[in-house]
Amino acid sequence: MPTLEERAVISEDGTKIFVESAGHSSKPAIVFVHGLASTGFGWDHQFADPRLLRDFHLVRYDVRGHGRSGKPLGKSAYESIRFAQDFKAACDSYGIEKPFLAGWSAGAAVVVDLVAAYGPSYLSGVLYIGGPVLAFPKYQPACMHPSLGNIAFVDSCTAPGHTIPYAEKLRWMGAYVALPASARAHSIGRPQPVEVWEQRARGLPVLVVQGVEDQHCVPETMIRFVKAVYEDVEVRLLEGTGHSPAVERPAETNMFIHEWVTKIAARALVNQSCCAVLENPPRSACGDVLRNIFLGIYDTPGHGVYKDIALRCTGSQNDNES
Repeated sequence: MPTLEERAVISEDGTKIFVESAGHSSKPAIVFVHGLASTGFGWDHQFADPRLLRDFHLVRYDVRGHGRSGKPLGKSAYESIRFAQDFKAACDSYGIEKPFLAGWSAGAAVVVDLVAAYGPSYLSGVLYIGGPVLAFPKYQPACMHPSLGNIAFVDSCTAPGHTIPYAEKLRWMGAYVALPASARAHSIGRPQPVEVWEQRARGLPVLVVQGVEDQHCVPETMIRFVKAVYEDVEVRLLEGTGHSPAVERPAETNMFIHEWVTKIAARALVNQSCCAVLENPPRSACGDVLRNIFLGIYDTPGHGVYKDIALRCTGSQNDNES
């Protein structure tokens, strides 16, 4: 594990939010949000991955009520806007604009809070990494696995038969115990502006990394709902994996994260660098920009959407270029 930069930031209501970061602050930022009764350590495997550290700015924080963050007990401290403000406070402390959000389980619901508070353009994209709770309360009951509640909580977080190292299991149990009961109830019981999210989030690109043997979430139902809300969705299913692919299958999960964020960041950079000058672009310069982007960021020049953008920006639709 690399040395992490730690800081405590103060959210708008005065709650302390504990934040850690690693990687390169000049690279695209991915902000990781853990699930209920966990902490930022749930993303340890991502924060130890050399390629992710090399190519991205990785940020994680303990959600309010959890870990080393403040633990207010009142219901009003867990309203939707508070979760959006916490995320923003973590980003603002590093000067991050347009981050990617990677959410695990209940942490994924923060997307709803953010879109409602700041609009979909606040984010560059969404990564649902393991049994996402899409929104409280509308989608969670329909996606809930029938066995949830019949298995010890920590054991249910991985696929049947998957052994969590004992020291790791104790950390998970400690995080569960440290979460005040009222904070747990208010976090998952908060009403979210679901309709606003459904209406506004459709254009956000989304990656789903999902274990087939999730004991919290029914994958087929969840994925169907994701595709109903968003129009640009990619899905990566992992056999023999449960609710926690970032922990159970870190190598594959990290590869999916790296490939997808690299692609989406490249697409955004093409639009920003080239299409901003569409009104009167200097074609040779625009072509150089595209070529540098293709060679420096994306491994397959002129692939798919990038080829379409390149042709549109350089005005060469009729040049019969391959």
